[in-house]
Amino acid sequence: MALFSFLRRRFLSFRKQAVVLWYAFRDPRTPFHLKIASLAVGLYLISPIDLIPFTVPFLGVVDDLVIVPLGVGLIAKRLPDGVYSDAGRRADLWVARYFKRPLLTVAIILTTLFVIWAAGIVLLYRILFS
Repeated sequence: MALFSFLRRRFLSFRKQAVVLWYAFRDPRTPFHLKIASLAVGLYLISPIDLIPFTVPFLGVVDDLVIVPLGVGLIAKRLPDGVYSDAGRRADLWVARYFKRPLLTVAIILTTLFVIWAAGIVLLYRILFS
C-alpha cells in the first residue's frame, strides 16, 4: 500500500506541475530558456524516438514514466515565484474543474499520445516509402 500511496502522490503532483507549465509557458514573464525546456519535454513525450526504445520490454515505457515527470518537476522548480504562484492558482482551478476522474483522464491522455505517435509513424512511412 505504501507504493500505491507514493505513486498516487507523485501522479497528483505531476498533474498539477504539468498544468502549471502550460500556464507558465503562455506567461510573458517566463524566461525563454524555460519555455524551450518545456517544449523539449513535451516533444520527448510524444516523440517516437526514446532513450530506451519501446522494443525493450518494460524499460521502454519506464523511461517515459521517469524522464518526463522529472523534467516537468525540474522546470517547474525553476519558474520565477510570481509566475509559479499565478500559474499554480490557475492550475488548481483547472484541475478541480476537469480532473474529476483521474484514471479516465490518464486513459484519454495516453490514448491521445498513442494516436499522435501512430499518426506520426504512418506519415513518416508514407513520406519515406512512397
